[in-house]
Amino acid sequence: MRRKASEIPSRELNIGGISVTLEYRKVKNINLYIKPPDGRVLVTAPPLADVSSIRKFLESKEAWIRKNQEKVRKAFSDVSRGQDAGKGKGAGRRISPEEQEILLARVLFYARRWEPVLKVHAKKWILREMKTRWGSCTVDTGRIRINTRLALYPEECLEYVVVHELCHLLEPGHGPGFWAYVETCLPDWRERRRILREEGGK
Repeated sequence: MRRKASEIPSRELNIGGISVTLEYRKVKNINLYIKPPDGRVLVTAPPLADVSSIRKFLESKEAWIRKNQEKVRKAFSDVSRGQDAGKGKGAGRRISPEEQEILLARVLFYARRWEPVLKVHAKKWILREMKTRWGSCTVDTGRIRINTRLALYPEECLEYVVVHELCHLLEPGHGPGFWAYVETCLPDWRERRRILREEGGK
């Protein structure tokens, strides 16, 4: 009898000194993730995938893993030291692909923190250059767009925008009910919004 993915325990693999958590899930392919904030490595695989094939896949990705672990760790160590605060502002220049990768990791970090609290789930996060908005939410599809310029703004501003857009999945407008949800998560949301407006001139 075939075992279900949920019945197969996770295990730790060592790839060139890198610890990798292997989880069997109901997926078709082997998938690799670098998890913020510490760069933890997760690989998911279908129940019938043998460990030797998974090891070969990971060994072929070792350089990619090390590179992206460094990116994620640096992004969050900079944040903890306040090095991102007030830096750049993005006026007149495009956000690089590497900066966007780090931004998306930070967005997903906050999404995982607040989605369970609000009991909502965004189906897709999209990074986009936007001139007049920091974020937008399409309630019908569950898609949330985040302005790429937030890659250069203080961390509390990014967290505020993520929470703001998640709350729109509960309240599409900006009425009292909406702001009550925001305040439940971030009692200091007014200060965060003030910083965002002052930094961005909005």
